[in-house]
Amino acid sequence: MIHSIKSGHTNCFLLKDETTQKAVLIDAGSAADKGFIERLNVAGWTEQIGLLILTHGHFDHVGHAAMLQGHYGIKVAIHQSDAEGVKQGRMDFSPAESLLGGIIRSASARGMEKARYSPFTPDIIIGDEEPLPGLEMFRPVHLPGHTAGSIGVLFDGCLFAGDLVMNMPFPSPCLFADDFPMLKQSIERAKTLNPATVYPSHGMPFSGERFRRL
Repeated sequence: MIHSIKSGHTNCFLLKDETTQKAVLIDAGSAADKGFIERLNVAGWTEQIGLLILTHGHFDHVGHAAMLQGHYGIKVAIHQSDAEGVKQGRMDFSPAESLLGGIIRSASARGMEKARYSPFTPDIIIGDEEPLPGLEMFRPVHLPGHTAGSIGVLFDGCLFAGDLVMNMPFPSPCLFADDFPMLKQSIERAKTLNPATVYPSHGMPFSGERFRRL
């Protein structure tokens, strides 16, 4: 089961394995979105979430992590390379290399102060290829480039890609990255995983076939 939860311009996802009834939340939205936790509560999802997996440490993905961890007791997992940033509450924003990316980046940066989040210490530090204890059906995959600690999550044949790629208005590599050559390498690696569907954090899902043509 896959539920998409919009938070500003960021897609978060509740994934539930119907066999084990275990569920994880992928990303925690933006702190500027004051209704995010309420929407989770109304749907009854906060009671189902066994783990919050952060695809990376940017402010529009970790905004409500501290609240979910501190108030609801939900453990938080992030890759080791992005862990220090969220402990410090850093408000990083990866560079753009295209004109369109620069325009979007400038527009987004104007709203960053409203999206400032509470720092937190992750409960689980994800290594490069380590399974999640008791949640092996949700497989993290290290896909650096957008940030050093960016990951995707494989579940039920689908790839929840974080900011590896986007679909605004068409599928493409992410317009923002700390390391664009590394981002391209990660996309090529992700293609070998043969996902049936790719769920980006920005824009609509698209087919694995379309992903492999990038």
